[in-house]
Amino acid sequence: MEHRIQFKKPKYLSKEWHDVRRTQNGGFVFGASECPALMGVSPFDTLVDLCVKKLNPPVLQDENDATRRGHILEPALIQHAQDTYGVDIWLPDVMFRYGRLVATLDGAQMSEGFYGECVRVFEAKTTTAYALNEGIPDTYFWQGQAQLDATGADEVVFVVLDRNMRIGFWEMQPDERAIAELRQQAELIGKRLDNGEIPTATDMAFTHKQVEALFPNPSGEKELPPQMLDYLLLWQALTEQAKQVQHDADEIKDRLADFMRGAEIGTVSGEPVLSYKEQSRRGGIDYEKLLKNHPELREEAQQCKKPDSHFRVLRKLKSQGGN
Repeated sequence: MEHRIQFKKPKYLSKEWHDVRRTQNGGFVFGASECPALMGVSPFDTLVDLCVKKLNPPVLQDENDATRRGHILEPALIQHAQDTYGVDIWLPDVMFRYGRLVATLDGAQMSEGFYGECVRVFEAKTTTAYALNEGIPDTYFWQGQAQLDATGADEVVFVVLDRNMRIGFWEMQPDERAIAELRQQAELIGKRLDNGEIPTATDMAFTHKQVEALFPNPSGEKELPPQMLDYLLLWQALTEQAKQVQHDADEIKDRLADFMRGAEIGTVSGEPVLSYKEQSRRGGIDYEKLLKNHPELREEAQQCKKPDSHFRVLRKLKSQGGN
């Protein structure tokens, strides 16, 4: 009988963090936040997207605006939960695993102060998509059930700043039927990934990004059936149309900008219908200037250089007939 375990949590978004959420003990595992995709309810990734990511080395990325907002507001939400529930909330420096499920917790109430067993999970959410009066969304439901199973806790509390800027709570207990379904799906998909297989129906088409990730080094030829030739000609025509549409849109934008010039707001009968405001974009590091002023850093900078990226390009080739 497998036991629930805790292990040291690597730095968020580091290679080690991605690695422990990808495989453990030679088998693929799934982070709790990946379980909505595993169960087919994620608004961001399909099951195939998830499997493609799992089968390829992790891509290290910086925080985006949504995750950065969440991490800035997370401590305040957890403090609000602690004040409201009147309990000590531990900010775990460990991750939890049971079977093929791995959970990273924003906060946890333990059975003995900051020790013992996890009895309640606290998950901070800042969302522009959901409102508190709408109930727990499916994507949060499956993440929460994964956290409950990985930790063995009795309850998960979502501390939510919703799209209406209201703060409140969703409470959820283990759903044994859902957890059994989740374990079964994790084991089914995990075993197939262990064998290097993409678990998908034979009639499910891959996107071009999925194909590029799964087959980065193509070789050989493949005869196109009539339907694929029709797709090729349609794709070529649509690509040319898109170029013309973008060209026309740029010309119209030029005319509007020329009319506005120094004005910030355009109106019709006194009603604002157009804005042309100044915006700022966070500047990056001028590495050329940095290395010019500090040549001693050049060797170290080379060691921090990002690896070259590789991608496949789809083009229509000219046939011997010139078409």
